[in-house]
Amino acid sequence: MRWKQRGIYWLFLLPSLLGMLVFYVIPFGYSLYYALIDNMGSRQFVGLKNFAGTLANQLFQSAALNTTVFMGISVPLGMGVALLLSLCLQRTKRGRVPATMVLLLPLVVPSGTMVYFWKVLFDSNGLVNEFLLRLGVSDQWVVQHQCHMGVLVVIFLWKNISYNIVLFWSGLNWIPKTYYEQMALEGAGIWRQFWNVTWIYLSPTTFVVMLMSIVNNFKVFKEVYMLYGAYPSADIYMLQHYMNNQFLSMNMQKLCSAAYLLFLVLGVLLLVVFYAQKRVTDAYQ
Repeated sequence: MRWKQRGIYWLFLLPSLLGMLVFYVIPFGYSLYYALIDNMGSRQFVGLKNFAGTLANQLFQSAALNTTVFMGISVPLGMGVALLLSLCLQRTKRGRVPATMVLLLPLVVPSGTMVYFWKVLFDSNGLVNEFLLRLGVSDQWVVQHQCHMGVLVVIFLWKNISYNIVLFWSGLNWIPKTYYEQMALEGAGIWRQFWNVTWIYLSPTTFVVMLMSIVNNFKVFKEVYMLYGAYPSADIYMLQHYMNNQFLSMNMQKLCSAAYLLFLVLGVLLLVVFYAQKRVTDAYQ
């Protein structure tokens, strides 16, 4: 009976596993072949030459730096704002339902509509620049201080905070209320309850939110592409732009080597985050 149940489980998992294997695992493994040859014509094995060339490429270095800066700003900020809003919703007694609907609205708004809205605001001829010009700000100052990175951070927060709120809200509801009642009886204030109860028991959820935020950080290419095109200004030229442009030029060697470098860096980063979360969780068990 046990083997029969396991067989049924694997039978239902088989279509998804086959889809992952055919459309993700096999192509990703085969792309390593392209990263180790010189070109699509002669297909001579060159070892790690393409990886060394990619690392030495100034355009790749600039894209990697911009991506790192964007991640360093947007991920902590998005997690902090989402946690704060989740705590506020938890303590809200009146108007919780309409407030929740407003905060979760970005989850159902199509990306195209959202990008068009931001383009109307922050385009070079958008409402924000027009408003600054009407205030008497010089045209040269407006052109030099468009804050493209800030616009991308705002778009990322608007798009992803709702999802983080759902995760944090779920984690907060799993914390027993008796812990807060016991802390209150001992005279603990809000901050002490947060650090000694909420933050500790929310650490697994925080780990999941961090992982999803890092992954979603690399999904902003569509919005940036629709807003600024395939070749934006140098301060917001991301790794996604670099790999997309290599794909359009059919330079598979640079594309695949950059993809594997990104895969290795993300793998190491996620392992570090996982190890740190495990240390924190084990320390309080």
